[in-house]
Amino acid sequence: MAKNPYRSTNPSPAESIRERKKRELERGLERVRKRRASYQRKIIGTVIVFFIILIIICALLPSDDRAGYENRWDKDVNSRQAQIMQSLQQNFK
Repeated sequence: MAKNPYRSTNPSPAESIRERKKRELERGLERVRKRRASYQRKIIGTVIVFFIILIIICALLPSDDRAGYENRWDKDVNSRQAQIMQSLQQNFK
């Protein structure tokens, strides 16, 4: 079914100009959409690469393990803890 049933088979010059401008506008919009999508993909890719590099750099940095554990694990064992450890040793012999 035609868009406009009352239109003649030969469009007037004004109608053909309108149709051509409409097609050009649609092409322009499509071109802008493609560029925007491409730009967004570039940004996302850059962020992902930067994040991966940041993780690798953090993993390669030297760590000071002793800084967080000074005198925390060198505590004496109380009698209750000693009993628990002894019972565990006996149960797993």
